[in-house]
Amino acid sequence: MQFRIPFSIFFALVFPLLMMIIMIASYGNFPIGNGYHFIDKYFLISTGIGLVPIFMISYPIWIAESIQNNSYRRLSYLGVEVKKMVVSDILSYLVLTLINVSLNIVVALIFFHLKVPSVIYLLSYFVNVLYCAVAMLVVGTLIAIMIRNTKIILPFGMICLFMIYMFCGVFINYDQLPAGIKSIGNFIPVKYLMNDFFSIWSRKRYFIPRFLELNTLIVFLTGLLLFAFHKISLRWKRI
Repeated sequence: MQFRIPFSIFFALVFPLLMMIIMIASYGNFPIGNGYHFIDKYFLISTGIGLVPIFMISYPIWIAESIQNNSYRRLSYLGVEVKKMVVSDILSYLVLTLINVSLNIVVALIFFHLKVPSVIYLLSYFVNVLYCAVAMLVVGTLIAIMIRNTKIILPFGMICLFMIYMFCGVFINYDQLPAGIKSIGNFIPVKYLMNDFFSIWSRKRYFIPRFLELNTLIVFLTGLLLFAFHKISLRWKRI
């Protein structure tokens, strides 16, 4: 079903690859030291470019639509195990994340000779990306629960998307951003995915402590807000 949604396919899979090709063709695959080239850093950014619209736009719209049309409630009346469907739908977004990352790696490897690390560092990279996706998933759920209107979620998600791109160094090298913008970017987990994960890819470390702390805090706090919204909605239904 994910592959039947043109918006998801274009922004999650096609657009990042186009950006990668355009950037490498424009600036060249110049060396950055220790046997690494521009592609070894930029593919991290192209991966993030694809993941943000998945969890800031596509996923919240799906949640909001499910709430608006009561599709799961109607399915439960027909004897469908709704919990399994919800879990499978959520897992599909994580699978789409893995496809996004794998596709970026394969294209960068075939066309631009991406330097792939050893298996243990590669697995560490995938685990860290998935953990970042979990944080974006709970934030996307909060957006859907709070707004609920898909006509509002789309423009709101687009604003969030371009702001995240700006704060994470998509349009300009992160190191060249003003100090104020970089200080804001340090509180966005995707910034670490797009920039700091190069330390994992270049086999310097298995994880980024600052990223793990921030990501865990966001998952915990957002989870508490979702729990609170759930309790409030149950109380209103009783009233």
